Amino acid sequence: MAMNLKYKNLIQEDFEQIKSIKIQGATKVALTIGRALSHYARQGEFYCYKDFLEQLKLAGKYLLSARATEPMADNVTEFIFFRLKNDRHLTVEQGAKTVEKAVKDFEKMAQANEKHIISAGVNLIQRGDRIFTHCHSSTVVNILKSAKKKKIEVVQTETRPLLQGHKTATELVAAGIKDTLIVDSAGASLLNQRGRDKIDKIILGCDGITIDGGCVNKVGSYGLAVAAKENNIPLYIATQALKINEDVRKIQMLKIEKRDEKEVWPNAPTGLNIENPAFDRVPAELIIGYITEFGILKPSRLIKKILQHYKWLIQ
Repeated sequence: MAMNLKYKNLIQEDFEQIKSIKIQGATKVALTIGRALSHYARQGEFYCYKDFLEQLKLAGKYLLSARATEPMADNVTEFIFFRLKNDRHLTVEQGAKTVEKAVKDFEKMAQANEKHIISAGVNLIQRGDRIFTHCHSSTVVNILKSAKKKKIEVVQTETRPLLQGHKTATELVAAGIKDTLIVDSAGASLLNQRGRDKIDKIILGCDGITIDGGCVNKVGSYGLAVAAKENNIPLYIATQALKINEDVRKIQMLKIEKRDEKEVWPNAPTGLNIENPAFDRVPAELIIGYITEFGILKPSRLIKKILQHYKWLIQ
C-alpha cells in the first residue's frame, strides 16, 4: 500500500504475520493491530500532535490492509480514535498514553466478553451432544473444552486449503474430547445422517457480522448452513458482537477476500485458473442464534443490542 508511513518498520512484522495468517482469528488479529498501534504511538517520533494523528491513521490503514475481512480489527482502531477525539490532547506524549490505555481497555473488554460467550455456549450444549464445527475458532474451541464434562462428541472439517481444522483437532484431542476429522466435501453428507450419527448442533466462529444479521466465516460455511437448514439442525454462531461491520447493511454487499492461488495448488498446470475465496456469506435466515457476550440472541435482536451497547461504533 502506497502511503507516507514514516515508521513502517515498527509495525511491519505484525503486518506480515497477519497477512500470512501466522496470526489468525478475528479477535487475535484485532488485538495484534491494537497493540501494534500502541507500539507505533510510543516509539514513533512525531513533530506535533497533528502529525501524530495523521501517522497513526496511516498506520491503522496499513495494518488493516493485511486482511480485507476483519471488522473487529477495524473496530479496535475506531475505539482508539474515539478515545483520542474525546480526550482532545495537546501533546504527542498524552496522545500515546491514551492510545495505550484504549488498547488495554479494548483487550479487557474482549476478554470479559469471551468469558460470557463461553458460559452461554456451555449452557446451550446438552449432555451427549454431537457437535459439528468448521475451521478454527478459539472461541468455539474454548466453548467445547469447557463443555467436556457433558460427554460431547465433535465432528469437524480439515478446512482446505490451509487446514486450519488440524489446529482445532489438535486442541480438542489434547483436551480429551472425542473428535472426528472429515474432508470438507463430506460435510453436507454428514449433516444428512440419522440415528447415532446425527449431528445435534453446528457451532461456527465468525469473522464479521453485517447490519442485516448475516455473518462472514470461513469459506464452506454457507454450504454447511444450507445443509443444516435442510436437515433441521440448528446453526449457532459463537462470536464477539464487536465483530460488527456497521458499514455493510446487507450480507450480499460484503466483498469477499481472495487469497493466493498457490495456497490451493503450488505447482498447478500453467494456464489453469484457480479461485481461492477466503470466506463465505451466511445470511441471517440460516442462523438460529448468535452466542455472544449478551447471551444467545436471534440475529435481529443482536443488531439492536450492538447499536445500544457499542454506541462509539456509530458515529
